[in-house]
Amino acid sequence: MAQALLIAAFLMPNFTCIEALEDMTVCYILDGVLILYGVILTVLYCRLRMSSANKTPSNPPEKKPAEGGIYAVRLLSLMIKKTIKKADEGKVTT
Repeated sequence: MAQALLIAAFLMPNFTCIEALEDMTVCYILDGVLILYGVILTVLYCRLRMSSANKTPSNPPEKKPAEGGIYAVRLLSLMIKKTIKKADEGKVTT
């Protein structure tokens, strides 16, 4: 019985929607607000991206890789490369 009432209430026509379809100026106003909102967000995003690009230093400091886990192999390979580079320059002897 409750399901039948719920289905009947769902299928009842909603007359306020018919009134809203006749007056489309509200839709145009809302479209204008959304377009203006999109333009403002786009300008703010571009401004943020441009300002962060200007603040980055020319030589950013190297990030230290995490120790252990899957990054341990990467850390080991970086250490070997640095040691080989120093050995080629004559700074490290075996």
